[in-house]
Amino acid sequence: MASGITKKEFYDRFFDPRQYLEDYFVQQSEFFDDITEMFNGSLKIFSSGGHVEGSTLFHILVAPLIYYTIPICDDFTEIIFASPVDKSIEELEKWLKNKPDAIDFSDLQKQGNWYAGVEKLSIVRRKATQVVKCDVMRSNPLLSVTLPQADCLLLTYCLELITADKKAFCDALKNVSSLLKPGGQLIMVIALGCTYYMVGTVKCPHLFFDEEFVKCAVTEAGYLIVEHHICPRRLQKLYDVTDFTATCFLKACKEREVSSDT
Repeated sequence: MASGITKKEFYDRFFDPRQYLEDYFVQQSEFFDDITEMFNGSLKIFSSGGHVEGSTLFHILVAPLIYYTIPICDDFTEIIFASPVDKSIEELEKWLKNKPDAIDFSDLQKQGNWYAGVEKLSIVRRKATQVVKCDVMRSNPLLSVTLPQADCLLLTYCLELITADKKAFCDALKNVSSLLKPGGQLIMVIALGCTYYMVGTVKCPHLFFDEEFVKCAVTEAGYLIVEHHICPRRLQKLYDVTDFTATCFLKACKEREVSSDT
């Protein structure tokens, strides 16, 4: 990472959402089997430990990974996307408005149990009411925007990319948890044992931690863990592209509000 700048500044300046999707989420990618296995793992989390449903789904992401919204899009009346990265916000807004130069998500993945096709993507587009900017390091992560608390908070490869250390990760998790109503469900998809991943020729930083840290952070943020499982990395090469060792899928129920000041 370039010296003298924060991770947030790094992602705004150097992260290319389109290149990220092309590097990891197309059939030609050598990580395709891992990505498909990861998505199938998320399906297990969605369907286990009680059904996920409600009025509002809040999805916070760094890259425009709308794929993880697809399996539960039928269970919510409203979907709100949020990102701390300006380029990803721009790509999401273009897709929601169906602009000609928008990312063609239906063309990126056409294999495996998680390919949704045009119909499911249309449901997500119809139910997605807005894309908002967020700052996960603030106690009010939506800044000047005020929204009712959601029934489900979905975090996919998010906080670990833009937080500087483990304390900042824990604080960020508490901050974004303020967007979820008590009794609501948190779903996390998060890479373990990772320090970096390549997007094109750019080396992107990633906060290193293990499964136990994630479970402790979630519990300390006021949640009861309902279900979790680990999907080990399948591709035993290309560690120069990304060094993650596994993916953690976790579902938890929010029991109480916990401030990042505590």
